[in-house]
Amino acid sequence: MASPASDTALTTLARVKLELGIPTGITSSDEILQNKIDEASDDIEAALGFRLVRETAVETFWHEQYDVAPEKLVLDRTPVAAIASVVVDGVTIDASTYRVDPNTGELFALCNGYPSVWVFCRSVVVTYGGGYILPPASNRTLPKGIEGACVALVSSFWAARGRDPTLRSEEIPDLISATYWVGAVGEDGELPPDIVTKLAPFRRAIA
Repeated sequence: MASPASDTALTTLARVKLELGIPTGITSSDEILQNKIDEASDDIEAALGFRLVRETAVETFWHEQYDVAPEKLVLDRTPVAAIASVVVDGVTIDASTYRVDPNTGELFALCNGYPSVWVFCRSVVVTYGGGYILPPASNRTLPKGIEGACVALVSSFWAARGRDPTLRSEEIPDLISATYWVGAVGEDGELPPDIVTKLAPFRRAIA
């Protein structure tokens, strides 16, 4: 469960217009470009498989999920900005009794400052802020590679406008030969190959 973000776009209209060479004073395409930014942002988030924007999240870890007392609990939203509370079996525990790795989201239990295991009978409920601060915020933390992938995907959308979406290739003998990407999120080839390459460093390993 999380509070919804007001804006989840991974780049800005100004950045995309700069990339496409559209002067800032020309606004006739602003609406469609913003729609494509939102669409590309959703596609990239779906391809990566995790939420990107910083939000307040509440995660519950149930006792039934574990065969033995776990050495760590893994939070879904990273990077972790701050933990508001950790509630074990209905009791809020002190911040000195746990440690978090903000980049991996791993939450470790501590006993007198030393590593321990999570001991609980019912559940552990963690409330925390996690995810990236998105552009155009001056304190943005979203990796530039992810924003670059979004800009490139919007550019590909823009280049494909007016083209038959079912047309994979076309050839005019002795003149041109071109092959176009055709795909949708969730299918093989869900994103153009260059976008997939840009996103590869940010994919999470499956535990």
